[in-house]
This record gives sequence, C-alpha cells and structure tokens, in this order.
Amino acid sequence: MHYASIIDHNSIARGMVRLYIIRHGDPDYETNKEQGGSLTKNGRAEATALASYLKNEGITHAYSSPMGRAKLTAALALQEIPEFSTNFLHDKQLNSITDYTTSASSISSSSSGGTNNGINNNFDENVGIEMWAKELSTWRQSGHLDEFPTRQSRKKAPAIWDFPAPIIRYQLCDLNRGQPNMKISGWKESCPDYSKIKSHFSEFCKDADEFLSRHGVLKEDGGSHDPNPPSPNYHLASHVADDPQLRHQKIALFCHGGTGLTLLSHLLSIPLPLVHGGMWLAPSSVTTILFDEYQSNQKEEIIVTPRAIQIGGTNHLTAAGLTISNSEFEDNFERPSGIKHNFM
Repeated sequence: MHYASIIDHNSIARGMVRLYIIRHGDPDYETNKEQGGSLTKNGRAEATALASYLKNEGITHAYSSPMGRAKLTAALALQEIPEFSTNFLHDKQLNSITDYTTSASSISSSSSGGTNNGINNNFDENVGIEMWAKELSTWRQSGHLDEFPTRQSRKKAPAIWDFPAPIIRYQLCDLNRGQPNMKISGWKESCPDYSKIKSHFSEFCKDADEFLSRHGVLKEDGGSHDPNPPSPNYHLASHVADDPQLRHQKIALFCHGGTGLTLLSHLLSIPLPLVHGGMWLAPSSVTTILFDEYQSNQKEEIIVTPRAIQIGGTNHLTAAGLTISNSEFEDNFERPSGIKHNFM
C-alpha cells in the first residue's frame, strides 16, 4: 500500500490526529459504470472547490475508495497539494474532460507517462487505494419496500443506509429511552434488517481499525481471554506519542455516503441504524474526526477518543459560490444524491 506523507519533520507543531471523511462529488453512476462511476459537471465543480480547503487544512496523508467517482474526486480535490498531485493532465485538458472514460491512448499522446481512464498512473502511488472504503453495495434492505416505496426500490432493494427512519426509531425506542433496570436488546437484535449485515459491519470495523493502526492509532483490546467487549477507545502507539509531528497527522479519506456514515457509527459508538436514519452526508461534504487525547494516571499510553468536530460540512461550496446540487438519479430530480424517503 502506497501513500504520500508530507509531514515536515523540520518544523515543530503540536496537534492531534484528524481524519477527514470526504464523500465524492455529485455522482454520475452510468458513465464508467464498470469502474465505479464518474462525476457530473456539478460534481466536478464540487470536488474542485475542495482543493483550496484541503490545502489550507494541511492534509498530510490521502486515501481513496477504489471506485471511479471517489478517485476522480480525490484527483480534483488534491490538485493544489504538489505532493499528492496526480499530474492529471494540463489544466486545459482537465477542464475538457466531461466524463471518466477518456481512453488511455488519446490522453497519452498529449501527456507524459501512461494513463488509466484519465488519471495518471502515479495516482495509486500518491494516494493510497483502500478497498474497504468502497461503496457498500451489497448491504441491502429486505423489507418495508411497499410501505415506503421509492423509484429505486421498484428496480432493486434500496441500500441499508436508506432504511426508513420512522421504522428505525420505532424499533429502537427502548434503546433510546435507556430505562434503568431493564434488559434492552442492541440494535443488531432490535432491527431485523440490520441483523443480517452484522457480520459485514464487524468486518468493516476491523478493516477501519487496521487502517487507523497504520497511523499509530490503535484500538484498545483486552486480549483474546478478556470476556468483556472490545473497548470503544483507542490509544497512540509509542512512536506516534513521542513524535509531535506524527501526532499532527491530517488524513483524508475519499469515500461514499453509506461508507462515511458507517465509519462514523463505528468511531463514535453510535448504533448504526440511528446514524443511517438520522444523518446525511452531502456530495463532496467533509466530516472531521478529531482523535481527542487523554492522559490517564493509570496508564502510560495516551488514550484517544474519536470526536466529531464537523459532520457533513460544505463550507467549501459556500466559499466557491456553489450550492448542493440536485441529482438526476433521485426521484423527480429535486433532491441531492442520497436523499430518499427519509427526507420526503
């Protein structure tokens, strides 16, 4: 796995590790469908608007889902940071690409080096590709399709993160109340549709924690003989805790709406159905997780707890004079991508 690290070890800066969960821009699901889609014209403008924002944030590491719409968002959003630049063609050519299917042969004649679908072949070296961050396309609903129909549900079962929010809240009402002296089932038992993906969710969480461990953010684990559930907290590896620069890592992950919400549920220890039914990430939005540091008197290591300091932020769109665009893939063309019956 390759990734670019642009931490300046010659300068001293104190800070805490931050993770930026960035949804791809407004998607074009039909273009380059086999490779995970592309971006609409609005989506490319949204991704480009991220460039100055991420440069100012001082991103030190960058990763992307393997799907085309996320990789294209990353390429456009990172173009102002030389260490991550994909040399994505000259500006004139970049602006002329209206889809993600420009052939390698047509581009290579006017660009140095080989290309793949319009992205220079150095892309995967400059920006790490994380397979686990792909769209969770197999996580589907199985019930309530007649009660809460959408245009998409007439073709195939909707994604699990589009599950009807009223049903989620009803199924989890006891869990939400938190009545004392009352045995309450967790969300995996209370929501029948979600119980079917609990093994997928567990695997997703393991992959996410492995990703964080590569940056020295380690999940607290009592060991294989510990009868208690795994701790929701993390701690810093000693080599990170001892290096002020590594404690200032700013990690960008370009992914998808459902993936971002699922990761948010895991990091914040909020029941997955409540996150899916109660939150939404706009195209190109930025969700910022601060790994808040705590020094325990009982342990030498630095405990870190994920804290959301921004969810679904779109300040970059406002700064660029843009608004969240409606998607041609949603009902009646009057709502942004990812808004379905939960926002009727």
